[in-house]
Amino acid sequence: MKLKQLFVGIGVCFLCGSASALDFQVSDANFKQCLNALAEKNNWASFDAVTKIECHSKNITVLDGLEKFSQLQSLSLYNNQISKASLKNIPNLRQLNLAKNSLTSFELSGVPALEELYIFNNKLVALELTKLPKLKLLKANENQFLTFTYSDLPELEKIYIFNNKMVDFDINHLPKLHYMDCRQNPMPDKLYDEMNAKKGVTYLHDGNAKDW
Repeated sequence: MKLKQLFVGIGVCFLCGSASALDFQVSDANFKQCLNALAEKNNWASFDAVTKIECHSKNITVLDGLEKFSQLQSLSLYNNQISKASLKNIPNLRQLNLAKNSLTSFELSGVPALEELYIFNNKLVALELTKLPKLKLLKANENQFLTFTYSDLPELEKIYIFNNKMVDFDINHLPKLHYMDCRQNPMPDKLYDEMNAKKGVTYLHDGNAKDW
């Protein structure tokens, strides 16, 4: 009788464990392995329980399958091999770190809560940021930017875009900006003069167009 009760108990526990397992619909095997390890470590019982994902140096090449993480606040995939990133409709995401990857394509939409964006040390030649009403910090240095266009960034305070290939930048529509590092870009002296004339903002720059 006791033996029968033991087997019944084991069966119940097994079923409970299976019910809580999450099925991560991601293409990259390394990303999936990291997510499974995080799920086990943090006892994730549902996608709504996931607020932070950190998978550093995991040789991840494909980023997809994030649609179900509706409560995700922090995504950090530093030092991987991701070449394309398109993140859409993650309403609670506050911090995104895709630094030190191989990005050549990057898109953001439906991330209104984003406050910090780290995409430095990639291979991006252009950047466009729109409708990020809470973004305060942008680190996009050490790319290959020729252009950076933006709109609706009312809270952006700090920008790091040094070591790119930018020749122009609109400095007149960032009301909260107080620090910008744009050294090692082939910007003209006229733009540097405009920066120097701005009050309340610290601009770091050096060189001029003829040096590049």
